Amino acid sequence: MILTIAPVGVPLKIVHIRGKDSQQKQLANMGFVLDAELRIVNEMMGNLIISIKGCRVAIGKDLANRIKVEII
Repeated sequence: MILTIAPVGVPLKIVHIRGKDSQQKQLANMGFVLDAELRIVNEMMGNLIISIKGCRVAIGKDLANRIKVEII
């Protein structure tokens, strides 16, 4: 499932990231890499606050739509 429709507060794992190299590099710099574990902390109008690798990161709906996750 894509990150924007994933449930809030549930542990997730990244299985695929799509997009241009520059977008993938931007996400990788924030910790969004394959097999990374994350949790959605809050959602407002499609924008997400994500807990990943001990940090909280805010991402927009456009980037969240490029990340495919699964529930662990």
